[in-house]
Amino acid sequence: MGPLLSVEGLEIKYHTREGILTAIRNASFDVNPGEIVGIVGESGCGKSTISSALMRLLPPNGRITAGRIQFGDRDLLALDEEAMRRLRGQEIAMIFQDPMTSLNPVFSIEQQMVDAIRAHASRSGIAPGPTATPRDRAVEMLDRVDIPDAAQRIKDYPHQFSGGMRQRIMIATALLSGARLLIADEPTSALDVTLEAQIIDLMRGLRDEFGTALVYITHDLGLVAQLCDRVLVMYAGNIVESGEVFAIFERPKHPYTQALLNSHPSYCVGQARLTTIPGRVPSLRELPAGCKFAPRCGIAQPTCHLREPSGVQVEGQMVLCHAYSPGWLGVPPDKALRLGRLPGGPQEAEAARAASPSPASPCAGDVILETRALRTYFEDQRGLLGRLLGVEVAAVRALDGVDIQIRRGETLALVGESGSGKTTLGRTILRLAHVTSGEIAIQGQNITTLPQSKVRPLRARMQMIFQDPASSLSPRMKVSSTLLEPFRIHGITPEKDQVDKLLAMVGLSSEQCDKYPHQLSGGQARRVGIARALALNPDILVADEPTSGLDVSVAAGILNLLKDLRERLDLTYLIITHNLSVIGFIADRAAVMYLGKIVEVAATSELFDRPLHPYTEALLSAIAIPNPRLRDRKQRIILKGEIPSPRNPPAGCPFHPRCRYAEERCATEVPALRSVEEHRHWTACHFPERVQAGLSRG
Repeated sequence: MGPLLSVEGLEIKYHTREGILTAIRNASFDVNPGEIVGIVGESGCGKSTISSALMRLLPPNGRITAGRIQFGDRDLLALDEEAMRRLRGQEIAMIFQDPMTSLNPVFSIEQQMVDAIRAHASRSGIAPGPTATPRDRAVEMLDRVDIPDAAQRIKDYPHQFSGGMRQRIMIATALLSGARLLIADEPTSALDVTLEAQIIDLMRGLRDEFGTALVYITHDLGLVAQLCDRVLVMYAGNIVESGEVFAIFERPKHPYTQALLNSHPSYCVGQARLTTIPGRVPSLRELPAGCKFAPRCGIAQPTCHLREPSGVQVEGQMVLCHAYSPGWLGVPPDKALRLGRLPGGPQEAEAARAASPSPASPCAGDVILETRALRTYFEDQRGLLGRLLGVEVAAVRALDGVDIQIRRGETLALVGESGSGKTTLGRTILRLAHVTSGEIAIQGQNITTLPQSKVRPLRARMQMIFQDPASSLSPRMKVSSTLLEPFRIHGITPEKDQVDKLLAMVGLSSEQCDKYPHQLSGGQARRVGIARALALNPDILVADEPTSGLDVSVAAGILNLLKDLRERLDLTYLIITHNLSVIGFIADRAAVMYLGKIVEVAATSELFDRPLHPYTEALLSAIAIPNPRLRDRKQRIILKGEIPSPRNPPAGCPFHPRCRYAEERCATEVPALRSVEEHRHWTACHFPERVQAGLSRG
């Protein structure tokens, strides 16, 4: 049987005011029936352009100028628009990154799915089946993707579903007409690790059940290792390496592939630094001559800067690199960037700790930050009708009795799913959110009831690095003005070269000071946010998702920077993240949050090796580690459902509806956060010994 999809010599160009820009050059690959092919690379490498070209959905200024796209026995580039409309959704379907941009907010899910069925039926000339109505078919597919109570919930609107549920609905819609090829463009990038694991398992199951082929586009190497059969690595519009997933991860040939894998922080407990790739992906307007990766490559020779390499086959892998051509005189890539063992879990983490110096003891400094029984409830405002009818609205219990301690010079990571209260805790500590009850103490001083006039001076000692630099940096202010703003607010005269010093501190050149935020890359904008937070020499930094949305190499650079700054400036960090791969590298201790409560606290190494709460156990097992040999590991725990609403939390242990160890006691009795190892490991679970033993009640 031949390939389902065959792409040969594809070239795509964009017509712009600056001229014609080549986005994709000589791309060739096949997708076989039932095969999952992953496309990876940094932002700007051309991954999404490839997916748009496969669907013939390029923007108006985009042109396919060379090559062939063969789907079965049809040449897609030779089809007219009406033929492509019949093909889209019926035989080739797409799952977009953000389902809210694909689902119409003013129509119910039923209307949208039924309309899709009828539209494809009318275009194909085939009426819907007589035994099952379009609604029945839609409900059946929602059931298949694990939407609970699908027959009722199909009547709901998109905003009434969580992010994970909306993505499931998009997958169900894509499968309605029995599409043979699915194209998924970063479908899990906005999801928590537990929801991500659910979606990945769902896609693998759908492939096994329906024989659907899948092109999976992502920048997450761990997801590719856990899901894909073959991998295409893209850089600056070229496929620089392709091959079987095991070969790519165990024997990468191209220096770019090797550098991407080395940048991944999985289980890097105790590791000194992460590998980063210097520079960034070149703009289409400034593509270098010769090999596009040469300016960032550690083994580049003069010939690499002069002429483009040709693809060669090396041990079954296609590699676009001069180093595999006859007459290469430089260092072989496998010796220059040897990977060593792939990260594989606690055993590898233990080996890393044995080979690296241990992090500073969390007990080394005095307590600098403490919360005691901290609660933050948000009251919803009742509308006019609600007030007239006397409707009571339950409060959202964002924080429900949180106790934490952070010592000077320590990094505490706060992890958990979206909706667990992590960001609210960070904002409440800085008094950016209202405190309902409890205490916040900074170096023993209770700041909970201080008026805002006295809290503002304290903020010079406590700063926050916000998750989205685009929303926290004023678009009307240059970088220099942004960095000097804290001095103006606090009435402090900055030094003459203050801006240059701050930029140098975060690894940016003084050339950036006259730029506006939109002129910065994601990594540069994040560094400017860090520099602004450091302007007044704070003692405590609260970093909210500091690597969210960044490519793996850029994220590695930010993590290295944060670690260097902590050691140089004696900073204390509260790192808020849902990416557990990050905390092993940067955090001394980790606190796990669930539904507004701390459910486990321990040293990071202890937490990875021996979790004592079932929620922590599930979070760790769901990490997508970049090692395909671990994709079928038995210890993977897929949590069913999503985190309950903090407006109406479950009675007893808040985690018991999703817990595999739960008993009757868990539904009625709230477990206290208690020490199980001489004040070094705390857990809020009735049965930590069962978690440790891994004994599940059947």
